[in-house]
Amino acid sequence: MNRGLAIGSILGVVGLLLLPGVTRARVDGEALVGRPFGVGRVTIPAADAGAGLGQVLIQEKGGRVFYPVTSSGVLGRLIGQFLGGSGSQPATGATVHFLFRGTEPLQITVFTPQAQTITLQPQTGNQRQFDRQLEGWWREYSAAIRKQQEASDHPPLVNDYLQSMLSQRLGLSAPLIERLTKNDQPTVQTVRSLELLTGVERLRSETLRGTMLGRGDFGQPADQPLPEGITWSAPAVPANLPAVEIEELARQVPAECFYVRFGKFANYLWMNKLLEEHGGDIGSMVTLRSYAAPLNKRTQQQLALEQNVLADLLGPQVVADVAIIGRDTFGKEGAALGILFEAKNEVLGLDIAGQRKKALAREKANGAKEEKLQLAGREVSFISTPDNRLRSFHAFAEPYHLVTTSRAIAERFLEVQGGAGSLGESAEFRFARQVMPVTRDDTIFVYFSSAFFAGLMSPQYQIELERRMKSVTDMELLMLARLAAAGEGVRGETFEDLSEAGLLPRGFGRRPDGSGPAIAGDELIDSLRGARGFFTPIPDVPMAGVTREEAARIATLNESLARDWRRMDPLIVGIKRYALDDKNRERVVIDGELAPLDQSKYGWLLSILGPPTKQMVTPAAGDIVSAQISARGGLLLPSVPPHYLFLGIQDVAPLAGGRPGGLLETLQLIKSTPGYLGGWPKPGFLDILPFNLGGSVPDANGFSRLPFGLWRRQGAGFSVLSFDPDLLARVTPQLRVVDSETEAQIRVHVGDFAEAQSKPWINNLYYGRAVAASAGNVRLMHQLNQQLHVPMADAREVSEKLLDATLICPLGGEFERVEEVGGSQVWQSTAWDGRDLTGPAPADFEAPLLKWFRGADAHLLKLDDRIVAHLELDLERHPAEAKVKLPNFFDFFGSGGQKALKPKDKPKDAAELPPPLPPVAEPPKVELPMIELPGVPPTPAPKAKPGDR
Repeated sequence: MNRGLAIGSILGVVGLLLLPGVTRARVDGEALVGRPFGVGRVTIPAADAGAGLGQVLIQEKGGRVFYPVTSSGVLGRLIGQFLGGSGSQPATGATVHFLFRGTEPLQITVFTPQAQTITLQPQTGNQRQFDRQLEGWWREYSAAIRKQQEASDHPPLVNDYLQSMLSQRLGLSAPLIERLTKNDQPTVQTVRSLELLTGVERLRSETLRGTMLGRGDFGQPADQPLPEGITWSAPAVPANLPAVEIEELARQVPAECFYVRFGKFANYLWMNKLLEEHGGDIGSMVTLRSYAAPLNKRTQQQLALEQNVLADLLGPQVVADVAIIGRDTFGKEGAALGILFEAKNEVLGLDIAGQRKKALAREKANGAKEEKLQLAGREVSFISTPDNRLRSFHAFAEPYHLVTTSRAIAERFLEVQGGAGSLGESAEFRFARQVMPVTRDDTIFVYFSSAFFAGLMSPQYQIELERRMKSVTDMELLMLARLAAAGEGVRGETFEDLSEAGLLPRGFGRRPDGSGPAIAGDELIDSLRGARGFFTPIPDVPMAGVTREEAARIATLNESLARDWRRMDPLIVGIKRYALDDKNRERVVIDGELAPLDQSKYGWLLSILGPPTKQMVTPAAGDIVSAQISARGGLLLPSVPPHYLFLGIQDVAPLAGGRPGGLLETLQLIKSTPGYLGGWPKPGFLDILPFNLGGSVPDANGFSRLPFGLWRRQGAGFSVLSFDPDLLARVTPQLRVVDSETEAQIRVHVGDFAEAQSKPWINNLYYGRAVAASAGNVRLMHQLNQQLHVPMADAREVSEKLLDATLICPLGGEFERVEEVGGSQVWQSTAWDGRDLTGPAPADFEAPLLKWFRGADAHLLKLDDRIVAHLELDLERHPAEAKVKLPNFFDFFGSGGQKALKPKDKPKDAAELPPPLPPVAEPPKVELPMIELPGVPPTPAPKAKPGDR
């Protein structure tokens, strides 16, 4: 049988597991009548299923079987088998548990992938027998959901809905659903607020489950006034700042906006091009993703700035300066941001007007219209659709054009106009330009003001963020409930229909602010905020009142902020690029400062940093990764004195043969990594680690054995740990303490993995992740088919609607439906065919990191009033056809671009290219002695006995 087809058949139903101990016998089963569902099972013996049985598909002729699962215990083994493991170990059998409706005979087909058929006549048993069978199904169903989620990187919305809906509907306990308790502790509320800002998935999952279990705020009145925010202290900017050059563009930006300035349009294109080479966002340069949200496309669509016009028009002849500004970066739901241009002539304004006309024509059928608004005494063009898919304000104050999604930003832009309230006129920005002057000519200059951070923690932002999260989860619940209704064959046209069927909670549909999900054709929208992914920006959302619960949460948050935070710290980042001598290689230098700094809010985190120092422990020869920190106990462990904590990973192949699948595999991966961890001149934090308990006394060479297979070598103030005593013997004589030119508390060096012996190991780790992500997408599609009766042909489209994203196969394949030998249809990736998915990465697979990363050096320095970070990153470019796209901030900047800069490509105007990076000076060779381990020549350590490592 075709290997790809075999893989597809095994992926079948989420959580269908094998039941050990079933002997060769005929297919049998039973079904007990109940309300609203009966419960049944079908057992398939291994002899009938055939060798290599994996996960299965189940169908009932009348569509009366629901929510199937099988016995737990071997999901991990099955996943390993279906991803290419030995087919010579046949499964022992499978028992499928399910719910059903009605009393008529059930005509069931189970695909293994061979079709196995059975007809079951539902029986009426006693209540005790029925309850036992139902509890058994629920136990296995809950266990399978847990295992499904552990093996997936998708948001758990399908699993959360199924478990909470069935739990509530059938009166069953939900062991995996966390108790949703209120916690009024100020610190907890601060953490929750930060989680809201960063979009922690746990909060969305908790909100969805809480709503489904009837713990939402439906029916609560929003009869309380919007609470006042706290009064923040201004950053401690030095008095009597000297005059400093401020670019004119910054004087047009409201002080509460973030500011990402490109200066020259060529820099804007450079960042676009860099990310275009790596899939359109910064995350794809490092990680493998199984799905991607079209954030860049949405931003362009909302702003009505088309990429093909940008490519031809917005160049040095038209644009003098350009920046992205905004109040937030919440692009997934709908961000408050815009692009600010300084025009050289009238051509830019004409082109923006032309693009807006095209957008209106394109969206005419969707109700697009243009309005002329009066904001701050000036006329502003506003084009929009009712669902916000088009939402673009164009404000003009010669020679500046702002195109933004937010009315509030457009109005503030016109109000400041280079005067009071602008970012450029603020004292903290003048201080920032003293720290990173305009004359640095940064490729990208990024500034997050204290007012920007304060805005994110304001009552309006915090309350609306929570409301938006509830709105999105309401839409997801409505989509899932409608799918469940269609699958079960019950009415699902209205909220009341779905609530009556137990598919949605009572009262679902209207939140306290009057908003709720609404159906517009084939799309779901929020009645107040617009389409999912195109919500009205937070500063533009009216907030007439809040609930008592919301007011109490803000009061608790304000208490915490006033006590522990008091003021926000501005963040400054400067990014410069340099051409290197090697073909297609660049160096990107990133300088960041948190200044002025109020370190009191960071508590123990900063207190464990030791004093700044120029001393450093040199890496051992062969280290591909090295890092060290000047540390002390601080508020965490005051008894720990200042010391250096250092780490190194040797470039040795092979590092490990396995992938970090479960806990044991992860521990084995750590043990097999050729690394070491040390302290000097005292062990410091190493002395308090639990593996020091029960260790042996050092021998004459300074070696001692510790629990968990660890070894330690001590001498001359050094204490070094490793799982490999031979590695300790090799690296410890090389350790020296030298002086560096740079003062720092943290130093990191990472070599070029593309040329390293460890490259195959890194590729294998990424390959394992890619296989798991690809399989996870298929499991999701099959889950929708088996659990919600979504036709297999529609499973991909429905999956992408639920995720609001496009499914991607990280192996480079395309998902397609195929027919199995038994007649069932399954999804698989074209990349699976002919590959051993449990073996090492094939020759044509390359980890994303290895495609561009060519080394990095970084250091961090904490002073009394600021934190300074410096990163030098070498990367290799892969020129491709230029495609200019609107940068999508914080995904990070979309795609587009120009050719990579090379020395021979120097433009006519030398000012267009930053000066070459000066040679990095070697640290002075300080003749400090090597580690003096008494009586120890640099020879191998004593060999470990079998079982010691």
